[in-house]
Amino acid sequence: MGNWAEFIADLTVYFSLFYPILYLKGFAVNNRAFKVFTLYLIVIGLIQLLMRIGVQVFEWESNLFLSHYYFIIQFILLSIFYVELLKYKWIYVILGLSICLLGYQYITDEDLYFKYNALGMFFTQIIIVVYALLYMYQSLTGSKEFTIVNVGIFMYLLASALIFASGNLIFNIDVPESFSNLLLDINLILFLVYQILIFIEWWKNYSVLKTK
Repeated sequence: MGNWAEFIADLTVYFSLFYPILYLKGFAVNNRAFKVFTLYLIVIGLIQLLMRIGVQVFEWESNLFLSHYYFIIQFILLSIFYVELLKYKWIYVILGLSICLLGYQYITDEDLYFKYNALGMFFTQIIIVVYALLYMYQSLTGSKEFTIVNVGIFMYLLASALIFASGNLIFNIDVPESFSNLLLDINLILFLVYQILIFIEWWKNYSVLKTK
């Protein structure tokens, strides 16, 4: 990872820790969708921090196991987030079935916890992308909340799912390191763009100046 990529990686961690503070300021006065998204930011920020200090402070050989918590919690919270936005209760059914299938994965393959779960991450991200697409369509009929964040979720998770769709490609020793690093750098940049959109959403619709 080059110096610029390391800088962006650090920046995304700082943003992940800072944004929950911004959104918590309006936690009590905003609706359930806002509260769920704020909880999502808090949990993702904590996992990002643990990923970083696990390697740099505790000198873990790998923080890969945290990716399971990351994508599963992301899937659960964003599914609930879209239940609030779309008002489709059947999302809970898909969520429940998906969690059962993920549980079956981990039960039948005990080593999966120490590997990259490409299939699980891909399908959970694609499901959220479908929700985001549905919300984009719904938003065409009038003004909706979280439209900026929705664009970020759609863009980032779709690209991330496609990047990692090849399974353990990123972590395959037979793949040139330069290619793996390129994919990781693209994913990192897209995550930063997503975070910028999260800030724009807060500033435009939920900042103190705008809510007074």
